[in-house]
Amino acid sequence: MQITFLGTGAASAVPLPFCTCSLCQTARRLGAKELRARSALLVNDDLMIDFGPDAVPSAQRMGKDLTRVRTLLITHAHRDHFDPGHLVTRLSEYGCPPAPPLVLAASPATLAQLSVWLEAEETGTSLQTKRGCERLGLTVRPLAAGQSFGTDRYTITGLYSHHAPDCDSRMYLVDDGHNALLYAVDTPAFEQDVWDALEQTGCSFSCVVIDHTYGIAPPDVQQLALDHMDAQQVEQTANELRERGLLRTGAVVYATHLSHEWMLPHEQMTCYARAHGYEIAWDGLMLTL
Repeated sequence: MQITFLGTGAASAVPLPFCTCSLCQTARRLGAKELRARSALLVNDDLMIDFGPDAVPSAQRMGKDLTRVRTLLITHAHRDHFDPGHLVTRLSEYGCPPAPPLVLAASPATLAQLSVWLEAEETGTSLQTKRGCERLGLTVRPLAAGQSFGTDRYTITGLYSHHAPDCDSRMYLVDDGHNALLYAVDTPAFEQDVWDALEQTGCSFSCVVIDHTYGIAPPDVQQLALDHMDAQQVEQTANELRERGLLRTGAVVYATHLSHEWMLPHEQMTCYARAHGYEIAWDGLMLTL
């Protein structure tokens, strides 16, 4: 299994267009790994997780052909994770040959919101109607928490995330029979029900990709009930994954969805992360599991 980080930034990407903080200024000056498009992940060349506004140009820069994608998983209905303008280009009105078949999976609540956005972009493209799905050339899979489905290549399970409950957000487990990937982005620190669900899958993961929206938070905000993780929570989660036997020998834990808040420049953040049991991803990073 090969995974490619098409983007590793949070909702506002890095640098923020009008921000003069030290991290954003460093990103403008150095570029390279300091620049973060909004988060999306490509598994091999045929499965994609999230489809935000930066996904298409990021894939093009990295030489990835999105016409090969056959399964699209959406974590939740926030605009940095789904851009309806990309999907409506599958319509015949855009002058393209018939688009390759595509399975789109998300929670029912997320699919309902994506349908609203699609209808606002192009009338008659609701994912809630047979006609809308036919026009877009999609097979839509509403995915309840804990539910799995199979493709020719993967078994995919959607797990409940406590981020944005109105969207009924999902984390995703992708298993190809040799390696299992857990994609847990836009999630707060795991609660007991999440740990229980992970253990019930019976999987030991080759790779876990985890939310790291906030950096090294000052002590006075450590106890806030944030809807994302900071560095301390990522460390705790990585350690507990190991303690619970959820990581196989040689498994890697990579942090993504990084904002500019309390974050260090990439190399400094990488040194910090390695000392605390995990790694920091960057745009264009490719891993072979």
